[in-house]
Amino acid sequence: MFRRVFTAGLAALLFLVAAPATAQFLAADLIYLPAAASTGGANGSQWRSDLYITNVDTEDAIDVALVYAPTGLTNNGSRFITRDTWLGGREGDGFGYIDPILADIPPGGTVILRDPIGNYWNANGNVPDSGGIVLFAYEANTLEDDGTRVLKNAILNTRVYTPNTFYQPDPDNEGEFIEVVGTYGQTLPGVPWYNLADSSAVGENGDFSFQMLTGATENEEVRYNVGIFNASDPLTTLNVQIQPFQGNGEPFPSAAGGDMLFQVTVPPGGHVQYNSVLLTLFGFAVAPDDVRIDISIVNWASGNSEPVVGMTTYGNYLDSTTNDPIAILPAFAYPYNVECQWENAKSGSGSGGRMTRRPLEIPPR
Repeated sequence: MFRRVFTAGLAALLFLVAAPATAQFLAADLIYLPAAASTGGANGSQWRSDLYITNVDTEDAIDVALVYAPTGLTNNGSRFITRDTWLGGREGDGFGYIDPILADIPPGGTVILRDPIGNYWNANGNVPDSGGIVLFAYEANTLEDDGTRVLKNAILNTRVYTPNTFYQPDPDNEGEFIEVVGTYGQTLPGVPWYNLADSSAVGENGDFSFQMLTGATENEEVRYNVGIFNASDPLTTLNVQIQPFQGNGEPFPSAAGGDMLFQVTVPPGGHVQYNSVLLTLFGFAVAPDDVRIDISIVNWASGNSEPVVGMTTYGNYLDSTTNDPIAILPAFAYPYNVECQWENAKSGSGSGGRMTRRPLEIPPR
């Protein structure tokens, strides 16, 4: 342990405060993790992602299979059509990578998969070292589509973290501090297939074709990153718009006239992250501290005769000195429609118009 001496008056104390959170609908048999990494980042950060997978079934063990969608606006559609690059738990299921902990997860049980990008998909350094991950969950040893497969629900979370230096009181020397290495990190939940942004879900009950990211700002002290994951079927491309809004709710005006906005084409299974988004996309050297960012599905193109369109997004608010991150979860601009879940509830009229078909299925061997 390396020791460095400080006086109490010069020591800075860091408090990590956990904010209360409301319960969410996170269990599903198909889950999209919008961001994971095993990579270096700004200001010396070294990001890693550990996955926490929980079997919520009370009776049956489950297996899970994971698909990695590398970042970089590449077409990842083929990764969902065969299992060649999948990570699963059983040797005989045709997966490209095997980790036995992904098989026979007991009822109510949780497994932790450490740094799967670094240990499996990018172990040889031949693919991008960050992106999104998709999880399929099913009853243990029922993967093959022979009429015996039983889809089951799971919950997926990730902790994304980077090492950092901390100073704690030296118990043997009053007024002195010991330098230790710990981590800063954030938890990001997986998004169930039924909670994706959906371009068809626009109607009298709301517009669910876009998601909002709040708390955006950038200056010498903080940076704000934004990511997009095309969660549609493997043949569907999205045209996505990113637009910042001022604290008064109005769009930022563009120097060229009109509103400030940016559009990007995200290929099937595609993933992209924009670091310091307000600077890199919109030219803010210093941005206000009350910016909202809307990310919308503008249109799509597909080679699928019955396309299923979906998208999820995320934001990261990071301290530029310590790399301490805060995950910004996307929000819809409209409330949850209770009638969709509980038919006897009395709240408004009409259906919610939310996604009713899963974008992805498990392919045959």
